[in-house]
Amino acid sequence: MYQPARFCPQIKWLDENRIQILEGGLANRELEVKTELLPKSAAIYLYDQKEIGKVLIERNPPGTGIILWDALVHPDYRQKGLAGIMTWIIFRRLLEEQDYATFTIRMVRHLKPVVNGTELQNVGMGVIAVRLGFTPEINLEKLLRPSNIISVDLFPESQGTPPGLRLVLHSDPLILIMFVLNPETMRPIKEERVYNEIKRDLRLVHSWANLGLLVVNGNYLLRTPQIDHFVNRMAINETEARIFRDKIRGL
Repeated sequence: MYQPARFCPQIKWLDENRIQILEGGLANRELEVKTELLPKSAAIYLYDQKEIGKVLIERNPPGTGIILWDALVHPDYRQKGLAGIMTWIIFRRLLEEQDYATFTIRMVRHLKPVVNGTELQNVGMGVIAVRLGFTPEINLEKLLRPSNIISVDLFPESQGTPPGLRLVLHSDPLILIMFVLNPETMRPIKEERVYNEIKRDLRLVHSWANLGLLVVNGNYLLRTPQIDHFVNRMAINETEARIFRDKIRGL
């Protein structure tokens, strides 16, 4: 059953290449949109006189698999919903173009600690994945067995990235980074108290995961149980929802 849910700031198409953002930090701003659909790849770019954002897609297998592997927003425009808007537009374009589709968000090389081991990269991709109902490819139950955990450390908020936990593991991915989302705003929680509670009792990780509010480093997949959740955020009416639902295959 179609139950529309907002995923990103609402937009209005002014023509085939321009949008107006209707709400949020960039309300009333007009931006140029450029999309590219190629046999093995796709991309969307946003311009405000200059390029301010892009989302890159790998189509693998061509015409069937949709893999979001990079999302970038200019620092002056971050935390205003642009990554979500670009993802919404390009996913919809591909669903219209393809007969069938599977969806992956590939974050292994992005959502990971940098050299000092205390920061996250591309937090926005992780937030997008969870908001759209994607779930981790990795098996958290297996990874979080006490015998597999070497150490757990809290890292503070830094340079716009949220606080979170860094787990060193015996098995791949060896380092597991995680943060949680506020259920009301679906933005990263910044209170370190929440992470100290999880550090003391890692069973809470499963509670956050079951609520769909946990973000971890690793690939995310759209699985069959979450297809309706995804469609409700992609479609703009019941007819479109039915078309999208018929095209999507869960992983």
